[in-house]
Amino acid sequence: MKMEEQKFKLAIELVPSTVWFSSIYQIYKRDNQLNKWRKIKKELFEKEGRKCWICGEENTRLEAHEFWEYDDKNHIQKLVVIHHLCGMCHKIKHIGFWCYTKDGKRQLAKAGLSRKDLIDHFCKVNNCSREDFEKHEEEAFRIWRERSKYEWKQGFGEYDPSR
Repeated sequence: MKMEEQKFKLAIELVPSTVWFSSIYQIYKRDNQLNKWRKIKKELFEKEGRKCWICGEENTRLEAHEFWEYDDKNHIQKLVVIHHLCGMCHKIKHIGFWCYTKDGKRQLAKAGLSRKDLIDHFCKVNNCSREDFEKHEEEAFRIWRERSKYEWKQGFGEYDPSR
């Protein structure tokens, strides 16, 4: 299975369920090394400024997002880079949580947002239609279902917690 060509500036990225909660952030948190996470965030501010890496939104709270590549043949998930995203772009990346779990829906509503707000943001950033969004989301979930059938070996590259 080959990941669809990324044609969108802002794309949905669903992490296989078999590696949920094994992000570098979660590992640092679990190992009492959040100082390493804070250092990454500080370096991001210095390198990228205080704006969303995808949509360019400024003067907003930024959240660090881990970008992964997948070797679907050998089931290797590799962390390639971390960038700051605005809340809306970050919610799109993790739309499975925000729009399809009870806790996510509750938190989204508490923030005064809806699924429509997320879709509107996706369409604005990508200059596309709701139909384009729906096709992209459907494909993202198809890939997620397939990838969630496997255990994944993880590679953390320059972010390796043992460094």
